[in-house]
Amino acid sequence: MIKSSACVLCVALALYMAVTVGTTAFAADSVAPVRLDRNKIAGLGLTAVPPDAYSDILVGGKLDIHVAPLFTGKELRASIFESTPVKTDHRTRPNDTDEFVLVLSGKLILTEPNGTAHEFVPGDSLVLPVGYTGTWEMQGNYRELAVTMKKGK
Repeated sequence: MIKSSACVLCVALALYMAVTVGTTAFAADSVAPVRLDRNKIAGLGLTAVPPDAYSDILVGGKLDIHVAPLFTGKELRASIFESTPVKTDHRTRPNDTDEFVLVLSGKLILTEPNGTAHEFVPGDSLVLPVGYTGTWEMQGNYRELAVTMKKGK
């Protein structure tokens, strides 16, 4: 798991640099640069997620979530996720991939099942290993760049 998380962190760091310095990531199929959509990163043109998609893990708040893919490769996926204030509990729905998160706006509070809370504000980043089962609390107009990676079959 550490090796996979480290790999996700390296790839996510490259994607972060692509966003902040205007360089690009590479698509595996064409080995050509893939520019990440600045408008989507800014929260424009996102797609609404049906409210029932997370209703089984809703703890509090209103499910008003919007997403947009930035890159989808064979194993790597980068997307923008935006939410109004909401709290979800992932004890029955753990992460199924390692996930790198860069907080773009708002505040994220992740609370482990043992009660340990971690707060993240714009500019903070984290790696959430596969199997995380705590709570996600998004405050303010929360937006993140999320990079996930699934191992190939």
